[in-house]
Amino acid sequence: MKIAGCAISALLACLLATLGIFTHALEFEMQSQLKCIYEEINNNVIVVGEYKSLSKELNHPSPAVTVKVEDPHGNLLHEATEKTEGQFAFTSKMAGEYKACFSVPDIQTAYQTKLKLDWRTGVAATDWNAIAKKEHLDALTVELRKLEDNIREVYNEMLQLQQREQEMRNISEETNTRVAWFSIASLGVCVASALLQLWYLRRFFKRKKLL
Repeated sequence: MKIAGCAISALLACLLATLGIFTHALEFEMQSQLKCIYEEINNNVIVVGEYKSLSKELNHPSPAVTVKVEDPHGNLLHEATEKTEGQFAFTSKMAGEYKACFSVPDIQTAYQTKLKLDWRTGVAATDWNAIAKKEHLDALTVELRKLEDNIREVYNEMLQLQQREQEMRNISEETNTRVAWFSIASLGVCVASALLQLWYLRRFFKRKKLL
């Protein structure tokens, strides 16, 4: 039974790795006074981020940064001023591009600043240890719950992709219809212009008594 349990756990771990845990651990240099990180997030998704500033110079204190996190409409979700480290957490209210912006007071500080950002969404942002303790779940059950939530996230992603595909198809069909009507209108204008020219030339030649 222990061997079987280990095998199942290993299989679940492989499945989770295959499906992908939605987490992004980034480490980057500022190089400018303002640096923004963008993330496409679905509606009703748990988001957790942890950040920490580091000095590129050895034995120098960590530079303080100002952090702002905004939703796709520009609404402020988190703001921290002059911090060397911290975290933010929220549940997305709409699908779209969320951004976390980091700023420093001057360009000299920017050149000396390096940032670490751990951006987790969905299953990766869930505190499974707290859930396991609260609901008295064993390790295998927790892995199954992770797998279930991960599959649900992948399914929602697929639905969103299908919706976007349908929207793009509708836009394409609408554009094609407009192009077709424009072509018909252009052809009509050309035909009308040709008939008008023939009529004008016929009158001109009749007036000159050439016809």
